[in-house]
Amino acid sequence: MWSRWYRHVRFVHGDYSIPRTTRRIAHNHTHHWRAVPMTDLETLEARIADLEATVEAQQDRINQLQTDLEDERQARKNAEARVDDLEATCEEQAALLDALRNRTDTTQSQIAELQARELEKGAHLDYEHVAPTQDKLDLPDDRLERITDDDGTTWVRLPDHEDPLDRGSDTLPTADLLPIQQLARLDDDTLASATNTRADYIAAQVWAERTTHSPGSLWTKGCKDVAAYVDASDIRVFIKSNLERDDESLSRDYAKKLAGRAMDRLRELAKSRVYIDRRTHRKDGLEYTERRLVLPSDADIPGGTGTTDDPPATDAFTG
Repeated sequence: MWSRWYRHVRFVHGDYSIPRTTRRIAHNHTHHWRAVPMTDLETLEARIADLEATVEAQQDRINQLQTDLEDERQARKNAEARVDDLEATCEEQAALLDALRNRTDTTQSQIAELQARELEKGAHLDYEHVAPTQDKLDLPDDRLERITDDDGTTWVRLPDHEDPLDRGSDTLPTADLLPIQQLARLDDDTLASATNTRADYIAAQVWAERTTHSPGSLWTKGCKDVAAYVDASDIRVFIKSNLERDDESLSRDYAKKLAGRAMDRLRELAKSRVYIDRRTHRKDGLEYTERRLVLPSDADIPGGTGTTDDPPATDAFTG
């Protein structure tokens, strides 16, 4: 409190002002200094000095903020320019993509036309080459057969057209094949109309999957006496993933029932060349039994060539 009062006083001697830092006390003939309050003018001057210092500090802060604001504005301009460049690039890429899509459609149509002509001449074409353009093929009755050669390659042809290049002993006439092989040769639309039950349709699709050489194939390669096998749970997942109609949503239990029926029908249509086994599995500490469809290594499959070492562990047989 003293320091605050001391700020607003001055020391005087007679008619002379003395700096307030100077204090002198004497007695008798010695000078005597005393502190007196500052005048209103001096108080105002001190207050003005304080305000000027505050204003100067605030002005420095304002200048700094203005500099920061200008930097932010410049950064925003740069970002907006970058966005404009990206939008222009996206528009260019979209135009190129549309042109490429149109060109691809045209090319596929041209390829489909050439494939249709070759098929009409009796050619057997690689299924992987025909699959992308299958919807564009203009064929009599819109029917194709799928066959497999000795090397496990799947081919397509018009029904009952022998291979002019003689690529394999297993390209047999339809009459020499098992019922399941005959169904598996058909394209999806023809198969749907040729089968009486959904189980038959699924069985044919499952049989045809044996010749699919890709990761995650439905069938698993066996060993020793087993050429290949597929579990009921895998067929159930296959049905849900690939054979569910657009207008339905199969429950897990119903898909499981369809898988069981398809396994039974496949065994019947294969003339018991396959059999159903029961396997015990453990999962999460629980033990359960599951049905497994097994294709023996010595199964008498028309056109069959035995097992193959080609991945992903499926066997090459007609159908």
